[in-house]
Amino acid sequence: MTVSRILMCRNHPVLEFEYFPYAGYALGCREIYDKRRVPLGMYVDGKPEPSGESITRWWRGRGIPITRDGLSAVLGASGMPSTTEMLDRSLGLSLSDQYWVRPAEMDDLQWDTINFFHNDFDERLGSALFFGNSSKIVDVNTPDVTSAGDLPKRWVIGADGTRKLIKAGRTGQEPDNERIAFLTAGLFGISHLEYKIGHTRGVRVSVCDEMLSDREELVPGGQIMNIFRQGGPKERKDIWIEACTRLGAGKEEITRATDDSLFLDFLLRNTDRHYSNFGLIRDVETFEIRPAPLFDSGASLWNGMDPDCIDNSDYPSKPFWIDDYGDANCAYWQLSLISEWDRFDLSLLDQVPDMVKDQLSGNRRIPADVVDSIATTLKERGSIIRKAREKTAGGLSAGIGAMPLRQAATAKSCLHTESQSNGGEVVLEDPDPAQITMSLKSISTGPSLS
Repeated sequence: MTVSRILMCRNHPVLEFEYFPYAGYALGCREIYDKRRVPLGMYVDGKPEPSGESITRWWRGRGIPITRDGLSAVLGASGMPSTTEMLDRSLGLSLSDQYWVRPAEMDDLQWDTINFFHNDFDERLGSALFFGNSSKIVDVNTPDVTSAGDLPKRWVIGADGTRKLIKAGRTGQEPDNERIAFLTAGLFGISHLEYKIGHTRGVRVSVCDEMLSDREELVPGGQIMNIFRQGGPKERKDIWIEACTRLGAGKEEITRATDDSLFLDFLLRNTDRHYSNFGLIRDVETFEIRPAPLFDSGASLWNGMDPDCIDNSDYPSKPFWIDDYGDANCAYWQLSLISEWDRFDLSLLDQVPDMVKDQLSGNRRIPADVVDSIATTLKERGSIIRKAREKTAGGLSAGIGAMPLRQAATAKSCLHTESQSNGGEVVLEDPDPAQITMSLKSISTGPSLS
């Protein structure tokens, strides 16, 4: 039996589609009410004309990825066969955009009374996913149903009402890397979401505030890259900038934001700037659009690597890789894509190793020899960046990829270690002696499709 669903953006009806709830897929789009607000992830051939396949892909992609730590235990305990059923029950509400799906017969539902930006949500599912305590699942009325990524994370409501995302790691270094990326970005005038370090039941975590207002959406880079033209691997940066400008972003603004990302990711050796880890922020009422601040930089600074593997050899990097599958070493090539070097005060590079060492030294799970190796290798990395700048100024940017101080052939194979996390109340560590304790709510409210 199929049912009719209305895709909403805040209180704006966007489109109606035929849905088969038992299998979790859309059979087709019945009617489009507002083409301007059709999600980019539903576009077909660059046009806001969704098919059943594109609606299904967007809807399923909205759920928790099956690779999320702790998800299988939660699904087993809840009796729900898939994350798609969680989406159905939660209306697909999110803190990453303003979309939700309304049963066609429930026209009395209003965004103002159910959205997570202003209304309380149940924190128990997030707690179960984060801590592995699946017996406490009661409700799926929570933005954790639509949170992306593999690492343990959960949304909470702070004592002042601010929505906060708590995220752990697998090696124990990721939270500090997030904090370091924010501090380093600030040093160079780069926009980066602020992360603080916290603890929850003995587990080190990063904590950040919601970065959107109640009328904004985060449009992931992957949705933007796929809607207009295709091209070869080495055209990816050009395709990205062209797509953003066609959506209304200023070319100079998006070019500078892209340079910022390339610069910071190379400096801190971030290996995971995939297409869901950057994007644009759009106002869904005015359609004004701007680059999102950088976020999710936890896979930086040789995270989880053995000290003997920490070097400055080339490595596979994202998002503008040079082969079809992202397996080829390309970090130095990506560095050569920076357009405006004069914006970066390279004299500040000398401050980064000590700043990184200070932050990582506060994490007792990271051995001192690893911290020292990271700081030493970062000093070399500053010299590499200066040489890249000189070569670009001399019109030789194509040769930057051959610049590693240590040849890739000498790089050792490095393994990442994993650790399970456990948690609860969160205490933030601030740069000053003051500490903030977040009072977490656990309130079950809101409608459900079940």
